[in-house]
Amino acid sequence: MKEENLIFYAGLGLLLIVALAVLIWYFAKKRYPYRARPILTKREYKFYLLLRKEASRRNILVCPKVGVKDLMEVTSRNQYMKYFRQIAQKHVDFVLCDEDLHVLFAVELDDSSHDTKAAKKNDIFKDRAFKAAGIPLKRIRDFDEASVRKLFR
Repeated sequence: MKEENLIFYAGLGLLLIVALAVLIWYFAKKRYPYRARPILTKREYKFYLLLRKEASRRNILVCPKVGVKDLMEVTSRNQYMKYFRQIAQKHVDFVLCDEDLHVLFAVELDDSSHDTKAAKKNDIFKDRAFKAAGIPLKRIRDFDEASVRKLFR
């Protein structure tokens, strides 16, 4: 009888360990509050389709949502962090590159969110930073095939 109890409790212990492992795995998987989302909004995607169509005619690549820090570097050694922080969390909507991934120009797709005072200040900074880096930054608000074509001039 004691042997049967021992086997019973060993089996019960093993079952509890397995159940605990499953619960730990389940909750560990859920601990980060993230989920995937589309890279582009519906409006950005519509613009992207027109931009890609025109770019492909010229063998140009379209890269969406590129970080500004990936396009330019800070040249001031003594104030590196000051200027790096200003570009570290910013992005541009689209970057157009040649086949060797040399940047030709960047595009910002503006909308009503760019009408606020803070957004205008951010846009001015971005315009100046791109000019300093020697990268043309083109802005477009309302778009159709003709206006997208003009970006390539």
